[in-house]
Amino acid sequence: MPILSLSRPLPQHQLLLRLFWMRCIATLAQALLVAGAYLGMGLHLPLAPLCAVLALMLAFNGLTWWRMRRAYPVREPELFLQLFIDVSGLSALLYFTGGATNPFVSFYLPALAVAAAILAPRYAFVLALYSFACYSGLTYLYQPLHIHDHDQAMAYHLAGMWVNFLMSAALITWFVTRMSATVRARDAQLAQAREQQLQDERIVALGTQAASAAHEMSTPLATVAVIAGELRIEAGRNGALTMYRDDLAVVEEQIAACKTALDRMGMDVRVWHADVSAPARLNDWLRHFVDTWRLRHPAVSIRLALPAETGPAKNQQLIGQILLTLLDNAAQAVNESGKIEMTLSVQRNEAVIRVVDDGPGIAPDLLKRLGYEPVRSSNGGKGIGLMLAFATARQVGAKLALTSDGMRGVSANLTILL
Repeated sequence: MPILSLSRPLPQHQLLLRLFWMRCIATLAQALLVAGAYLGMGLHLPLAPLCAVLALMLAFNGLTWWRMRRAYPVREPELFLQLFIDVSGLSALLYFTGGATNPFVSFYLPALAVAAAILAPRYAFVLALYSFACYSGLTYLYQPLHIHDHDQAMAYHLAGMWVNFLMSAALITWFVTRMSATVRARDAQLAQAREQQLQDERIVALGTQAASAAHEMSTPLATVAVIAGELRIEAGRNGALTMYRDDLAVVEEQIAACKTALDRMGMDVRVWHADVSAPARLNDWLRHFVDTWRLRHPAVSIRLALPAETGPAKNQQLIGQILLTLLDNAAQAVNESGKIEMTLSVQRNEAVIRVVDDGPGIAPDLLKRLGYEPVRSSNGGKGIGLMLAFATARQVGAKLALTSDGMRGVSANLTILL
């Protein structure tokens, strides 16, 4: 389970982190004010209920810290609840310390300013109405502070208003500006995520169109291949056609090359995975996948290392498309003399599928571009397959990484969630 550090929270927890620290500072300041009023000014305060309210606020802040350890996005109702608890705790403290006559009654304003900065208008309006109701109630319902010296009481009140203004201005200026910056950063991240999603959808749509075109062209191409073969055989029997025998052989070779390219472009994985309605174990599915892939490249040697127990295979068709591209690229790199190795390792809720070949490797400058833009390779490819593989991996929440020392061998690591 993802663990959140307070120093580096998840992006969706930035606003909650601001409220956490705001409550820490406010609770500490309120505790110091209660202690100063009781010890410094000699006021008789109901310490038991005041300490209980402060303890509850600290406990709620502890729950907020625990909540930030969970990798779930924070939504507006939860932020509204956080500020609602702050207003309720402040109202309880004011009730035991003079109500609306307390100079710190305007502590409602920082919470309302924060609500206006981070919440939708309807939530901010509801919180403002609730604060207004609490303030109005505190003008009639409260436990008064008994200060017999009225001159001293006025001095205390003015000093309290000065401290209240200082703290309120600091909280509003500091935290609201930070929260506004967080909101802008979140909007920028959302815009970037939408742009990435649109790009992935376009890439996947391109792959779908390529697969459809390959499927439609396979039948007429097979017909042409049969006719060319019959003509070559007839040329061997008929002396008048002998001069065309070599040309017909070249035509057959070119047709075979076209069929291979169409198979690779289509990436039709319906024959490479089991029925998705009956999910198989990941190790069994990979074994069946590789056994069937060997029919595609019978001359290439591939070694498979699988653990005994794994979780179920999810997103079989999309994962199969990715692995088909990786294995086909590895087969082209090693030709018929090299070897390919596929290993599977499982750690907690993740599985890592590693495809390694002993081919010539990939140059570092080329490796940075593969999967993100079209790249012309030495064997005639343009890197479209890897672009589709990377886009498909992002679509299913997987991670795909390529590594190579540039001299020999390429390692492709596909990390998927179980």
